Amino acid sequence: MVLSKRERVIRALERDDEPDIIPIQSLGFEKSSRSYQEFLQSDEYKDHETHVKNSFSNKEYLSEWDITEQRFWNVDLHAMDPWRNRTKGVDFGDSLLSVGIVAPGPPEYPDSFIATPTGRIWKVVKLETGLDYYWYLDGGFRTPEILHSYWDEYGKPSEQINDEINYSPHIWDEFVETLSPYLYPAARSLFALEEAIIEGMTLSRVAYFMRKKPEFMHEVINEYTKANIEMIKRFAEAGVEIFFYVDDLGQKGRSILSLENFRKFILPQYTKMYKEIHKHGMLLVQHSCGYIDKLLPDMVDAGLDCIQTLEPTSGVDLAHLKEELGDRVSFMGGMDASRVLSFGTPKEVEEEVKRCVKAAGQGGGYFAGPSHVILDVPWENILAFRAAIEKYRKYPLRV
Repeated sequence: MVLSKRERVIRALERDDEPDIIPIQSLGFEKSSRSYQEFLQSDEYKDHETHVKNSFSNKEYLSEWDITEQRFWNVDLHAMDPWRNRTKGVDFGDSLLSVGIVAPGPPEYPDSFIATPTGRIWKVVKLETGLDYYWYLDGGFRTPEILHSYWDEYGKPSEQINDEINYSPHIWDEFVETLSPYLYPAARSLFALEEAIIEGMTLSRVAYFMRKKPEFMHEVINEYTKANIEMIKRFAEAGVEIFFYVDDLGQKGRSILSLENFRKFILPQYTKMYKEIHKHGMLLVQHSCGYIDKLLPDMVDAGLDCIQTLEPTSGVDLAHLKEELGDRVSFMGGMDASRVLSFGTPKEVEEEVKRCVKAAGQGGGYFAGPSHVILDVPWENILAFRAAIEKYRKYPLRV
């Protein structure tokens, strides 16, 4: 049995028995990192160089549009879609972040800009590679009055959705068909809920507002939910099958919010989004950095189909989660990208791949891949990582 990329992905997400091989998903290289610059100069890049073309866009095919990197990793699923500028204002290109309309940042942060939907303050900085990087500085929505002033002037998040974008099935079908030899795409989310309030207001202010002004927090989170549901409807109109939602919920060893506040402020909105996704027959993959083990059962109860990153350095116990929840949710990633991949030996990299395949691969419902983006990783570890995944992804598993 040899499945297509789409068949393999859908089977893993629906946990419909084991596929032929474990599908691969990767967030890939951080584009300004030394590892990516080395990849661009490698023979591997030359061997895999591929640019896709279609009839619906005059954009140059850069970054994610250039699927050379995805071919290098031999991914089955990748978060990419054909719609640029889904919001009015700034487009970060291949980033999973939506920025929207921007304004000059506050004077205490020279040369910065503020994303008016979320309050995040950013600055473009140069890295050691000489490339630009969008560096998060602070949260600008320090009071309800400041947030409302920006939303009154520039529009609420749901009002910043670009209504001039054509989400026709023809565009999505052609996009999927063009990519079918290489991967199956998932459409990307618009605004995070928890991550947006924490980065837009800072954690201390969020904690204060949750205690003292809960109605304000509900108002803001409801608005981000409204924007995401509008985007879900557009994707459904186009015929998208998989919605890739990004919202960081954890840090090292603990969730960012308490379980109580997560259940009070975030989970009800997730439940609305999850129901809207499933109403249209789509499947949901959610990305979250950090420790999410205590939150995950509630998310699964709400309808989550798959959780991505599963960072071991944050304390995520992949084997335990698979044992407890593996019949109800799929797992994606978990292979240590920050410690073993960056600082280990090629042998240790191979053992890490074996650990995750053994922990979560049995019975299906698992996607092999790193726990986050690839940063400054020795090239020999990159090659060892890729080779180990290919070696141990075949069913029946031999780990």
